[in-house]
Amino acid sequence: MEMNLKDLGEFGFIDRIRPDTLVRPEGVIRGIGDDCAVCRPTRGQVTLLTTDMLVEDVHFQRDASSPYRLGRKCIAVNLSDIAAMGGTPKEALVSIAIPDTVPLEYLDAIYEGMKSMAREFDVNLLGGDTTSAPLHLVINVALVGEAPEREVLYRSGAEPGDVIFLTGPVGDSAAGLDLILSNRSREGQDALLQAHFDPHPHVKAGRIIAGQKVAHSLIDVSDGLAGDLGHVCAESKVGAILEEDHIPTTERFRAYCERFQVDPWRLTLHVGEDYVLLGTVPEASAGTIAAALKSGGCPFLPIGRIVAEPGIRLLSRDGSARQIHPSGWDHFPRG
Repeated sequence: MEMNLKDLGEFGFIDRIRPDTLVRPEGVIRGIGDDCAVCRPTRGQVTLLTTDMLVEDVHFQRDASSPYRLGRKCIAVNLSDIAAMGGTPKEALVSIAIPDTVPLEYLDAIYEGMKSMAREFDVNLLGGDTTSAPLHLVINVALVGEAPEREVLYRSGAEPGDVIFLTGPVGDSAAGLDLILSNRSREGQDALLQAHFDPHPHVKAGRIIAGQKVAHSLIDVSDGLAGDLGHVCAESKVGAILEEDHIPTTERFRAYCERFQVDPWRLTLHVGEDYVLLGTVPEASAGTIAAALKSGGCPFLPIGRIVAEPGIRLLSRDGSARQIHPSGWDHFPRG
């Protein structure tokens, strides 16, 4: 018989999830069990803070994926934000609002997923908050990271002449989402679904890029390639030219688009959740970044250049160019 959270109570549930939350005890003075967690800051580092909220029927459907993979993704999306600043993730706080319809076993699996992703990246889960919800499951993760102050990368530093690059292919997660929303058969599409449900944040690549101290800007691709490049262009007051032939996609992505007659540019440019990194670097230093990433087993994939003229243009194979609207996911689109 399924157990309900009411069978344990709030504090019983906290005791249930507490084991294995501390994977890196150094620097932690107090974890779960008090009004606040207490950590010792690392000398010479600045603190990075980020938070992401995942709401049922907005960010996920409870029956579309396993709760274990949902837990992993809750942590991963925050890890990607730290990676986008060139930082190292350290401590996480998890707050969760739980409806009566969620069985205890489902919650156990969510937390096992969160602990799994946290272990991969040496992140401690140091508490949070638990409350009831009338209808939808809501999970919010706040993550603390750190980085040397002079190595932190922002969206606002791109300059004309910079090479635009990615640290991985785009489109697989969007294809996975398209597969779910269209109710197509999932047979043979495990890799696309995995890319959407269980993304792998590029923390290692972010630290390598930041450590070279030559990149001008960095962002993660969470809202679509056009949308996130648009953020960089807006903050840096520049424009961009993307080369169609150079935007990296996987064979499985291309096969999916061809089989179901799906527009690949809609998925790669405007959907997102790939959680690769998009950066800009002066052309003279591109080789330095490329060599460092290659040494660390990470790709360096140039896809275009920053220009002074505002706007984003896509340069086609035939040499023609078309304007790209930098749209991505917006929770509150204008009417």
